[in-house]
Amino acid sequence: MQLTAFYYGIECSTMHFIRYLNNQVQQDLKERMVFIGGPRQVGKTTFAKSFLSEESQYLTWDDLKDRKLIQKHELVSSSDIIALDEIHKYSRWRGLLKGLYDKHKDHLKIIVTGSARLDYFRRGGDSLFGRYHYFRMHPLTATEIAQNGEPQEQDVLDLLKFGGFP
Repeated sequence: MQLTAFYYGIECSTMHFIRYLNNQVQQDLKERMVFIGGPRQVGKTTFAKSFLSEESQYLTWDDLKDRKLIQKHELVSSSDIIALDEIHKYSRWRGLLKGLYDKHKDHLKIIVTGSARLDYFRRGGDSLFGRYHYFRMHPLTATEIAQNGEPQEQDVLDLLKFGGFP
C-alpha cells in the first residue's frame, strides 16, 4: 500500500506499507470474491487499489458516473480485477455481486470494500454464501510501519503517539 501525505509528522512523497492482509487476500482472490471492511480511513481503498493493474477496473458508489455504471450492471469489460468501493450503499448490491461472480468467476477477480459490515445481512435476498471471504482491516501495526520489517522501539513509540490510521 502506498501513501502520499504526512505520516508520523514526516512529509513523504511515497510511503509503502505491506499490510498484514496482503498474502491472505492475494491467495483468496484466486478462488472467491474478497470483501474488506473496517473503520473509516483505515486504508481499505488504497489497499484494494494495490491489487489493480492497467487492465483492472475501480468503481465507487460515491462517484456519480460509477454509480450509473453499477446500476446498469455495466461493469465487466476486459478487466482482470474489479474493485467495488462502498457498493453496500446500493440496495441491490448482493444480487449484482452474485450474478457478476457466477458469470465471470473463471477470469475475473472481485474486491469489495466498505466501512459497513459487509458480512452482515439485515434482510433476506440473494445468498453470497461460499462466494466470498470477509476480511476486517485494522489500523497499521508496528510491524507494518517498520522500515526493515522488524519493529524497533521508535516504531512502537510513534504508533502510540500518532495512532495506526494512515
